[in-house]
Amino acid sequence: MSYLTINRRAALMGGALAVAAPAVLSSATFAAAASGSDLPMRAVAQFSLGDMKITVIDDMLFTVPTAIFGANQPEGSVDTLLGKYGLAPEFANMQGQVLLVETGDAKVLIDTGQGDVSLPDADVDNGRLFAGLKAVGTSPEDITHVILTHGHFDHIGGVSRNGVACFPNATHYMNGAELDYWTATPPSEANFETLMISIGNDKLGPIKDKITTISDGDEIVPGIKVIDAPGHTLGHMAVQLTSGGTSLLHLIDTSVHYLVGTNEPEWALGIEHDPAKAVETRRKLFTLAAEENLLVAGYHFPFPGVGRISLNGDHFLYTPVSVS
Repeated sequence: MSYLTINRRAALMGGALAVAAPAVLSSATFAAAASGSDLPMRAVAQFSLGDMKITVIDDMLFTVPTAIFGANQPEGSVDTLLGKYGLAPEFANMQGQVLLVETGDAKVLIDTGQGDVSLPDADVDNGRLFAGLKAVGTSPEDITHVILTHGHFDHIGGVSRNGVACFPNATHYMNGAELDYWTATPPSEANFETLMISIGNDKLGPIKDKITTISDGDEIVPGIKVIDAPGHTLGHMAVQLTSGGTSLLHLIDTSVHYLVGTNEPEWALGIEHDPAKAVETRRKLFTLAAEENLLVAGYHFPFPGVGRISLNGDHFLYTPVSVS
């Protein structure tokens, strides 16, 4: 099994990284765009939520230094917590999965995975979305709506390729402030944030005219609405699915690690734009999920990333559940 490995310096945003200028190639074909990557499907899970059909597609696998999950804590704090659950110190294996929601005549993607984006010092193990879609009989042309929850490369990497939209028939949705941030001219400083903004230009620039801006509470199609969840990025959004009296709250990156983010919601993730807002968001959404006994999903939680949140004293606990 191969892992996309992000080194400690890159993950904590320290040090200079080479930044490539965005390239928009108007002559590229849709076929090239839709190919995503050559990696085969690894895992797909399907279940029903009322009348909705949910497909979870494993898109990526990578490792990060555990210190990134407790950037405002003393050294070793995260490893001590993980040790209580028998997990290894120093590096954590992480997954990333995209949800396809089929409801009525709509086929809605929640984010697009990492696509063909490769980072410096990283082995490629990403871009499996397109193989997953093919495995369940869905083509990129079939997708009617694409919700982009925020502009990090592992969420927008599959939205376009070589300047061409990967989902040509879909209306795309994103928070307006978030869209502006990731399509602004990249700063001159060579660092990790500049690299991510450059990728944002590359991936979002070609489809900017296809993007409808959205805000808190907007309903994309009946039963699918977005919820403001700022902190991870300035315009980060969660997504709530409701059908047949049952709801699932997709936390997206409100909590990136399924144990650390829930057990210690005050601990800052190393790449959060606004750590104080991120804490507010975690407590707000975790409390909502616990009090209403909602199903939750986490973009980077262990596959298929679906479970429930419960109160655990002053903190919270994520428990995976079996869905079918």
